[in-house]
Amino acid sequence: MPFPSTTLALGTSAGSLLVAALVGAAMTVVTVYGIRHHKEVFAWMRTTRARDDEAKDLEEAGQYLKDLFEELCGLAQRPCRAADVAGVARLSNVIKGSIGQAEAVSAELRAVVEHADAYLATLLPDQEPGARTTPAEHHALLVRAMKQECARIELAHALGAAQQRIRGLRRA
Repeated sequence: MPFPSTTLALGTSAGSLLVAALVGAAMTVVTVYGIRHHKEVFAWMRTTRARDDEAKDLEEAGQYLKDLFEELCGLAQRPCRAADVAGVARLSNVIKGSIGQAEAVSAELRAVVEHADAYLATLLPDQEPGARTTPAEHHALLVRAMKQECARIELAHALGAAQQRIRGLRRA
């Protein structure tokens, strides 16, 4: 017959081993859930940071489009020469440079730049002050001015479409 103190010691040792094993299993489960939670948090942070960066790019592109639209409104129904549209050319170049940054609206920005280039191609030639034009030249200038206004309107429509796309992306 074993000694009572040895049996008690063996029972206590087995119980403490069982408790240690259960605590170890519980710690493993807690650690696994903690790692999963941290992965989810970091993924959420990456997504949020990407959304914030995209929102900033969209805000900048939206401001460029707004500035270009204001510039166009000042040129409405008025034949323009190169000196008159320096702001349009500058803003068109700025938008062209921001196409790569705002990937979500790059197609709309490309359309705006294409329409801006088409508008700038319709500028009236510079004339010397006081120079007389023949009726045929005057008619040709009127036709070109009408084409210019049509190109300005198409550019305004492209600007509106791009601004609408940016608004839609901001809501989403």
